[in-house]
Amino acid sequence: MTTAIPIAAVQSCRAQTLTVLVSVASVNFNLVRASATNGGNTAVNVTTSWVIGGQHRNLTVYCYFANSAAALSGGGVNIPSSAFSISTNGTAFRPLTISEPFGGANAGRRIIADIPITGTANRTDNVVFNIDLSAGTLPQLPAGTYTGTLSVRAQAI
Repeated sequence: MTTAIPIAAVQSCRAQTLTVLVSVASVNFNLVRASATNGGNTAVNVTTSWVIGGQHRNLTVYCYFANSAAALSGGGVNIPSSAFSISTNGTAFRPLTISEPFGGANAGRRIIADIPITGTANRTDNVVFNIDLSAGTLPQLPAGTYTGTLSVRAQAI
């Protein structure tokens, strides 16, 4: 008599996740006409968390507007993304003028780039914003309220 014993091979796959958490929902600016220095009222902590199995990956976090000509708008007037700049972890301010994989053409910037990651971990980056009203037509920007949405997205490749 022969008895067959079932054999099952199970490969366990751990779910892979990549998440971004931004510490504040909004940043306000008190804009001074023709001034190059109009800092936001608060810094933003961008915390990226991941569970990445297997292969080593590189993490890049992007920030971007949907439209480079109208990053912020109010009363029929626009502030372009080229006037909006970021400083990450104390670096020099850089304008959002790069075409990244996400967002509008010439409306983005990398917060961090090509950070090697694997396993389970997280990192927090401190981001500060500035609006430069000293160039182009911006020195004549009328008083008003200007709003826009800056998106933040992470990618592990």
